[in-house]
Amino acid sequence: MFIARQPVDHAYRPSRHKERSVNGFVLSVGDSTMIARIFISVLVAMSLSTASDLQTVNLQTNSNTISGHVSNDQHMPLADIRVELLDQVDSVIRTVKTDGSGLFVFRKLSDGTFQVRVQTSGTNYASQTKRVELARPHGFGATSEELDFVLATNKGNTVKPGVVFVQEVPEAARKQYQRGSELLEKSNKRQDAFTALKSAIELFPQYFDALELLGTEQVKDGNYDAAIPVLTKALEINSRAFASCFALGVAQYNLKQFQPAIESFRRALLLNEKSINANLWLGIALRQTSRPDDAEAYLRRADALAESKLPDAHWQLALLFNQLKRFKDAADELEIFLKLQPDARDAELIKKLIQRLRQQSVAEKP
Repeated sequence: MFIARQPVDHAYRPSRHKERSVNGFVLSVGDSTMIARIFISVLVAMSLSTASDLQTVNLQTNSNTISGHVSNDQHMPLADIRVELLDQVDSVIRTVKTDGSGLFVFRKLSDGTFQVRVQTSGTNYASQTKRVELARPHGFGATSEELDFVLATNKGNTVKPGVVFVQEVPEAARKQYQRGSELLEKSNKRQDAFTALKSAIELFPQYFDALELLGTEQVKDGNYDAAIPVLTKALEINSRAFASCFALGVAQYNLKQFQPAIESFRRALLLNEKSINANLWLGIALRQTSRPDDAEAYLRRADALAESKLPDAHWQLALLFNQLKRFKDAADELEIFLKLQPDARDAELIKKLIQRLRQQSVAEKP
């Protein structure tokens, strides 16, 4: 996501649920019914776009790029290193390898939030991940980001137990999985990709990679009911799978299974405590319960991990503070949101809403 008002450049739109007053700010007395309805509808629509944080990168052709260079701590280029592009579900959507000069590039990307991970399995280097935001000026043209990875050497070259998951997979199942993975790169072949992944699972029911990929893609498509048993099975096979755990939480949240979702997000954080998305979504889920202090803590942690550049964290904090009738704090968070995302949809309406919240804050003082 967490995580943008346009759901961080992802192609699917999950089914949207409606919340009542918790997602609509209280308007000052005297506003017309029409204006009130406009503000509430805008806020509900925008707040719920965070629940779309899981979507996959837009498959339509775009001209944005992420490129970079990988070297060791002596600044010598590292060739043939695997570099992964991840979406907001922390799922790998593309992979490349560095060339002889340590260079890599991902082309034809749409606007949005990505993570680039240098995967160093089989080497004595420590992996690195960097977060990237792509946004074309005014929605036109193209943008590019350059990343520089300097890999440190793992002391002792140790690997934590349970981090690497390996299976012996029948060749026929592997081929179906590979076919499904390739078809997912084509926007008009998703159903064929799902068919191939299901065939792989039929051939090898314990096929973790196929289960995780199928489940996370079903979540991206908003098919939450189908995704839950698939991801649950994946976690039975590999209990340390962060992506499966996180995606399961998102599916549960969107089905309003808030307590199971909270448990899934907490489990995900045990696997990756520095995940921006898991902290953000846990805060969002806790906001739906009677635990506002916990919600605030996780939303603030998500923002801190994103170096205070996470608009959705401030939007959710504004919703939380409005829910708690902390109108001044809600207005402050909306102002930060607009500073981080000045081209936000309905920015002028949000500015007017900030004024009304400040008026309410004054009116509430004894």
